[in-house]
Amino acid sequence: MPIELKPVAEALTEICAALQPVDTQNVSFKEAANRILAEHIAADYDHPPAAVSAMDGYAVQTGGTPLAAGSQFTVVGEAAAGHLYTMSITGKQTVRIFTGGHVPEGADAVILQEDVSLHENIVTLNEAAKPGQFIRPAGLDFQAGQIVLKSGTALGARQMALAALCGHAETLIVRRKPLVAILSSGDELVPPGTPPAPGQLVNSNSTFLAHAVQLAGGEAVNLGIVPDQPGALTQCLNTGQNIQEQPFDLILTTGGASVGRHDHIVSDLTEADPSALSFWKIAMRPGKPLIFGQWNRIPLLGLPGNPVSAGVCMTVFGLPALRTLLGQQADADIRPIRLSAPVPKNDRRQDYLRGVFEGTGDARTIRPLGRQDSSMLKAFSDAQGLIIRPPHAPALQTGDMVSVLVLPDGL
Repeated sequence: MPIELKPVAEALTEICAALQPVDTQNVSFKEAANRILAEHIAADYDHPPAAVSAMDGYAVQTGGTPLAAGSQFTVVGEAAAGHLYTMSITGKQTVRIFTGGHVPEGADAVILQEDVSLHENIVTLNEAAKPGQFIRPAGLDFQAGQIVLKSGTALGARQMALAALCGHAETLIVRRKPLVAILSSGDELVPPGTPPAPGQLVNSNSTFLAHAVQLAGGEAVNLGIVPDQPGALTQCLNTGQNIQEQPFDLILTTGGASVGRHDHIVSDLTEADPSALSFWKIAMRPGKPLIFGQWNRIPLLGLPGNPVSAGVCMTVFGLPALRTLLGQQADADIRPIRLSAPVPKNDRRQDYLRGVFEGTGDARTIRPLGRQDSSMLKAFSDAQGLIIRPPHAPALQTGDMVSVLVLPDGL
């Protein structure tokens, strides 16, 4: 009988259920950029604060009925952004108005400047006009008290601009950056920048994980490479934790997760605490030897050592774990997309095929890359999405629909 492997969905649910959002911080507006919002933001006032013109033209009073071409009005003043016309107008008067200018009292429509003739001080309509045209009503964008940014929102450039516009430009409450320890296990590994000798391999996994953690909103602490020796994991974590001002929120390891006599992650975890291991091995390709447990009550996610296996598992499990720590929805960006090439039937493990997009918009398709070997980091680097093949999925043809985990920008 084959060993029962934990399904991917169950593993992901168990990982996220074991995590709690980190605490919050009140930071200056400038420091809040690229952080994760921890409380809803409500607007302090309406935007726009009053009815404003959407175009350059003339503000008129229609009385609620369309104005016919040939209607004439006397220009009595001007309203521009930041410069109010403070009088009320009547049905035969008009105010020259510019984009963003407050609509004068009594006016209920704006006539485009190109749709009128101006002679001396008289404006004549060349086109019929409708009540309300080219006016942005007060509160069109948002209204006072309205929630404009929700907790869990990543504060990018657009979100920071919105926070400033709605009256929150001094301090914002954000999630503390989760502190994530990263280490790699393997006697064959050397740090990036070190030419590998025969039998050695550059440790690319820690580089990938550090950037992925930073991209998600965390702070990575690289604890380096540990040898394939019993107790090496525990010693490295003890040393690394002792020099930190706060406990790690998550530990990410790569390598040492298989069943060989040089793999010690599981035994190191369970030696002091047999209950420290939550699960080991999942029904997934690449990434079968995934570990989830804890060290000193800190959640630990043990990723495989192969670069693509580590990268795919970080995408499927590590990023949702970080989103959970940051109080965000853990769900990945998974979309239905058509295949531009056939794929074979699948076995009992959920498969994540690396693929690239072709076409744009509704015509966009995805093409699986050639070889799907878990050591081929260049193919993973070229990939734009992961084609999800459920266990025992049948063969599919060009044009069939598949679920695709879209890889985040910057990953």
